This record gives sequence, structure tokens and C-alpha cells, in this order.
Amino acid sequence: MKSKYLLFIICSLCALFLVACSQKASDNDISENDTKQSEDSSDVAEFKEESDTTESSAVEDTSDIKEEKEMQLKDETPTLTGYNWQGTQDGSLLVFQQDGTFRYYRSADDLTDSYYEGTYVFHVGKDAVTYITTTLIQYGVTEEKLAGVFDKNDEYDESNFVCFSLNNEACIIDGKNSIESPYETPYMGFYLEDEGSLYLDIANMNSGNYHLFIAK
Repeated sequence: MKSKYLLFIICSLCALFLVACSQKASDNDISENDTKQSEDSSDVAEFKEESDTTESSAVEDTSDIKEEKEMQLKDETPTLTGYNWQGTQDGSLLVFQQDGTFRYYRSADDLTDSYYEGTYVFHVGKDAVTYITTTLIQYGVTEEKLAGVFDKNDEYDESNFVCFSLNNEACIIDGKNSIESPYETPYMGFYLEDEGSLYLDIANMNSGNYHLFIAK
């Protein structure tokens, strides 16, 4: 998994909105030790059509490959609800349900306590870019800045760019809800396939913390 280079990309993108988030309340990640752990997605992607039918055959071939990749990703997107996404760094577990609900467990070894639950929205590709630059406009991430990130590496482009937002309605600690009111945690990054495994390589947009989840 080539996430070391992607971490550089994610960190460079996180820097775009960390200043805007600096005055927000601390958004802890679920792997931290604070009792108020972090909160840490399913719309179909909108894909860009080819607009210039007079392009050279080489450019057309590139566009065809990209379109095929996008259509593949579109077909795979619903499988997010068919897996348990386990954190490779902290052993946490993120589970998306088809009814639009989620649970985010502090540990995959204990599914009875220490978890967040609520609803989520999930966006891929151009739809993710639109969501971040409009609905999440307060983070200051623009289409131009995202384009700069996509240009850094051919493997991580708009077609597999994702954003999901968790609406945390409850945080269960010792069997009791520890939060007074729901709050939102958006994530952004990439949906990847590597050597037969699926990954979510993402960053928490509130805290800037990086996460790598593998589908189980």
C-alpha cells in the first residue's frame, strides 16, 4: 500500500483547512484516550463527460481509460456497506449500513461499548468535490486547490476521491450516551484497491488526523 506518498498528499490538503478549523472545539479521534473520543458515507458519483470530440486519438484513449476507471468505481461504491472497515493503525472499526446509519467502534474487539452511532452521507468523484466546495465551504477547500492535489499523483485523482460526513447522534461509553447533541465530522481522501484489498485512505477534516481503513 503506497500510503506514505498519499499521506504527504493528504497532509498538504489538510493544511488548506486546518487554519479555518483552528477555532473549532477539539474534534478528537476515536483512537485517542479522552473519554470524549472522536467521531469519526451513499451517493453515486457524478462523472464528467468528454466534451471535445475532436481530441486526438491519444487523448481519446486516455479519456476512455479514465471513464472505465470511473465506471468501475461507481460499480464498487455500494460495496462500502458490505464490509467492516478496520483501522490499520488503531484497530478501530467503521461500519456503514445500507439504511444510511453507521457505527464507529473504538476497537474491533469490543462491539458492545465505546462507539459512535448516527447517520452518514457518502460522495465520490466530482460529487465529492462539489460537496466539499459547497456544503463544506467553511473549510476553505476550493476546486483549484483540490485539482492541485490530484495533479500530484496519477493514482489518486478525482475519480477515486471521496468525502463522507458522519452525523454523530450518540457516543456510547460504559453503556451511556456521553454527548448532549449531535455533531458532524467530515472526512476526505481516497477509495483505493491494492493487491485485491479495498482501502479508505482519509483524513478527518476537523482535526486533520490521518486514517487508513481496510475492508474486512
